Amino acid sequence: MLQSQNGLVPFNTVQGIASTNVHAYSNGDDDFFSVEHHYLHGIFMGFKWQCVEFARRWLLMRKSCIFPPIPCAADMWNDLKYVECVTDGKKFPLKFYANGSPHKPTRNSILIYPRADELPFGHVAIICDIVPDFIRIAEQNYIYHSWSDDYAREIPLVIKDDCYYIQDEDNICGWIEIDDNNELQPLDETKLDLILKEYQAAKPFGTLKRLSKTDKAFHSYEHWLDENNPAEKYFMSLYGPNLIRADTDTLPYYKVDQALALSIGSTSNELHQMFLDATNYVLENDDVLKHFCIPEIFWSKIRRSWSNEKDFIMTGRFDLAFDGKELKVFEYNADSASALFEIAVIQEKWGQAVKLEHPHMSGFQINRLLVKNWKQICTKLNIKRIHLLIDNDQDEILTSLYMQEVLKQANIDSKLCILYDDLYWKDSKIVDSDGNQVELIWKTWMWESVFSDYADAEKTGKLNQKINGEHPRLCEILLNDDIHIIEPLWKVIPSNKAILPVLWSMFPNHPNLLCSEWTLTDDLKRSGYVKKPIVGRCGHNVTLYDTNGESVLDETQGKFTDRNCIYQKIFSLPKHDDYYAIFGSWIIHGLFAGFGIREDKRLITDADSPVTACCIAWK
Repeated sequence: MLQSQNGLVPFNTVQGIASTNVHAYSNGDDDFFSVEHHYLHGIFMGFKWQCVEFARRWLLMRKSCIFPPIPCAADMWNDLKYVECVTDGKKFPLKFYANGSPHKPTRNSILIYPRADELPFGHVAIICDIVPDFIRIAEQNYIYHSWSDDYAREIPLVIKDDCYYIQDEDNICGWIEIDDNNELQPLDETKLDLILKEYQAAKPFGTLKRLSKTDKAFHSYEHWLDENNPAEKYFMSLYGPNLIRADTDTLPYYKVDQALALSIGSTSNELHQMFLDATNYVLENDDVLKHFCIPEIFWSKIRRSWSNEKDFIMTGRFDLAFDGKELKVFEYNADSASALFEIAVIQEKWGQAVKLEHPHMSGFQINRLLVKNWKQICTKLNIKRIHLLIDNDQDEILTSLYMQEVLKQANIDSKLCILYDDLYWKDSKIVDSDGNQVELIWKTWMWESVFSDYADAEKTGKLNQKINGEHPRLCEILLNDDIHIIEPLWKVIPSNKAILPVLWSMFPNHPNLLCSEWTLTDDLKRSGYVKKPIVGRCGHNVTLYDTNGESVLDETQGKFTDRNCIYQKIFSLPKHDDYYAIFGSWIIHGLFAGFGIREDKRLITDADSPVTACCIAWK
């Protein structure tokens, strides 16, 4: 029985508070895996926000104890023998009572569920109270409702043949009690220095290795991609059916260990929130917003978008650098989906084809989370068809064909529209070539292109003429108040590199940030720096200067020569077999979903730098 059901609670949000001070956080749903460790007072608790993490944290907060590492919740029934106090190291044995025991369950016992189809890892909860005919439990990652008292659910407790049975919808192994004779007490958080150092651990950063397969049999491998899939077929038309890149005669790939994968995940989630905080700060301060060189005519519309469309987002990608010791963010491509298909699908199939020893690829959650979040957005907006608006560009066509496949998996109708051939004015509304009104658009166009198109239309006096049968302009489509846009207008702020100095001022010396300024300072000259246009894509018009700014280490050309620039401290990358590797860490609907790698023999990676497969060596 649910104690209270007030709707589903999103990931990372408190569902309720048990036993006075132990917060239960929502995992969002039972398919989501956050790829993020949680530490409390330096003690490892587990993965956010799994059931085992809650049980370990409850024991620490209420009993000053932890239990040894175990693979899954179900394993606690057979593998746990004791808990140990973090302030003195004393071990306390456990007592196990199978469901159907003559021993009545007691408050503060640990309830264990076995593995099952619905619970592949089992489940663990804390018995908070015993009332006539019921037990009350607190838990995480089982049901995602909010609860106002000190328990999540009530479960029937029946007596049969003088034995006690807890009758939940899922089978129960039984309950575990701590044999402590009431000696254990809640953790005193005013005396954290009493925690023994042996229980505390620094977060490991992990390792990155570049490897390769040289088996000549792979040179003739065929049919690793599906020619009946439009995106995969288009990928083959661009790059051929070969497993081996044109620039090498081997099969290169990267391997990260679990620690690095978790570091990328937790860092990406933290950075996303920091960029949102910085976006809010920029939009509240006109003097700061001026640095973004966005025409003032759009400021109020951007602010409305920020107020009303925070949840209407899908993808974003951090460029992260790793030198073996630190992860640093170069920038946030918050308004780009480039290389999404390669990371979500191609590398997965590549890894299967070449039979990598570690089958878990680094883009492991991207496709599933895309499907899930498209369903949520379309349900919320009650929209039946999505229009994918792109330019006639190979990369954009590939990405949009993949997004159509995602929408097909989500049972959502879609239409691919290449400007300016597929959309028309009809009675002051924009419709497609089938006569369907356009209500929601997923785009690949830069918002800065929309601003430029608006300025051109104003100059020529051809703005919002809305003539039936005529094609609308780009700005008339994407700035239309009757159309929802993914990615929304407010994303023009975090995707603009002018936000990097804002972040540095808000979070100075943050371990994942690089010193960034709007003007070139003496400190940056001494350290070496990177000059970047505030608006740009694909690594265009970037210049790297060495220490003291005396010579150029590398530079790229492009079409963004007329933009203001920011200056960022240079960050030295190690070589992996003569290649420099950059992580592209994907955020799907506000949460880390996986990552990919681009590599290049040059210091600056760009759109032509090969996407290289990466596997994760999970423990």
